[in-house]
Amino acid sequence: MHISLRLVTAAAGLAATLAATPAVAHHSVPGTFKVADTIALTGTVTKVDWINPHIYIYVDVKGKDGAVTNWRIETLPTNHMRRAGVSRADIWDGSPNQQITVHGNPAIDGKPLLFLLRITYPDGHYIHLYGDPKAIPSTN
Repeated sequence: MHISLRLVTAAAGLAATLAATPAVAHHSVPGTFKVADTIALTGTVTKVDWINPHIYIYVDVKGKDGAVTNWRIETLPTNHMRRAGVSRADIWDGSPNQQITVHGNPAIDGKPLLFLLRITYPDGHYIHLYGDPKAIPSTN
């Protein structure tokens, strides 16, 4: 009887640990980003990491003081983008000077991190990924 109780306790502890692991490994958008705030940044794409659990777009943004900050733009997982008909080449054509404007929710901790809502390109076309499209002002 005593061994059964220890086995049940150990199994329950293991189950709780395993159940909590995905929650720790993954974050929520409202827990990481200021979802009530939307900002726009314009800059040059430097890299796209087309990986799971989230795609990251890296954008060099020049501040008012002339300093350049590399922003990490977090977006949806690869399978969501594919289902939406968006490919890596749609986001960035690979050219070294491709300019984009990103609209998104800034990080709560003030780091140069943004959750992407929309990408707008110099010719005016855009890819809207998340949220109410009417809530984002036109950049043209």
